Amino acid sequence: MSEGNNGLGNSRQLGPGGDKQREQTAKSFFALVVCVVGILLGLVGLVTPFFTGPAATADVSIHAVGILLGILGYYLGARRLAVAAVALCIVAIFFGLAASQDLIPGIQGEDRSLPSVEPGAQRPDS
Repeated sequence: MSEGNNGLGNSRQLGPGGDKQREQTAKSFFALVVCVVGILLGLVGLVTPFFTGPAATADVSIHAVGILLGILGYYLGARRLAVAAVALCIVAIFFGLAASQDLIPGIQGEDRSLPSVEPGAQRPDS
């Protein structure tokens, strides 16, 4: 028997519809990776105020990227993970806003740490 007849020759040869299955698998994997990165960006946004202070939370670009990755993941088919990524990034935006306004106990807001005496108020010029 020849090698082509016994089915042992080229085991990587795809049948009809094999390319579509491979494409769907790659799309699902990419959606999973995109959503996991979006969730990680949301988690970074939630943890950041505890270590760096609320000044770093004023920049919402990392959360916006996480939201965009969640939307992309939803479009690619990872529905639940994508919704989790978008929701987590939105919560992180509001948490950063609350931390910067001194609404979270233990995290001092940036705009609340003013000097006790205004520097120009001590000199009477008149």
